[in-house]
Amino acid sequence: MNRLARLLAIGLALLALAGCGRHFQASTAPGFVVVDEDSTAYDWRAVAPDGVVVAVRVVKLDDGADLPFWAHAVSLRMRDEQGYALVSTADVRARDGTPGQELLFGHDESGKSFTYRVRLYLVGKRLTIVEAGGTRDQMDRYSASVDWMLASVKLT
Repeated sequence: MNRLARLLAIGLALLALAGCGRHFQASTAPGFVVVDEDSTAYDWRAVAPDGVVVAVRVVKLDDGADLPFWAHAVSLRMRDEQGYALVSTADVRARDGTPGQELLFGHDESGKSFTYRVRLYLVGKRLTIVEAGGTRDQMDRYSASVDWMLASVKLT
């Protein structure tokens, strides 16, 4: 293979890898560790020893549905499939300024209350889902760290 062909092949390989990279940045708060498991549905996940989890996943979409559509779809799924009640919604922004929607859910099970926060960001045909959850007591205990990690998400 001549030099030009090799350079072209390397250039194409680098372009292909650039398209495969994560489309977000997230920071891990003290007291949490990043869990890197290929078997999960998450692109990034950090956990506290007490079970509080903050995670990010990016879903590639084929359609042009808007953010209110996805917020409603997530609300219905959480209610119908997981038994969570929607407690509140709020407009939020990622660290880079991308507008999003936060949904706060609550659920009681086996004498324990659970809190689940979901932030949704839509950029082009990518839906970024940022989640945080755990028992209500632990979510309250780690609230400053969870808030900091949710605010650290930057879409790229």
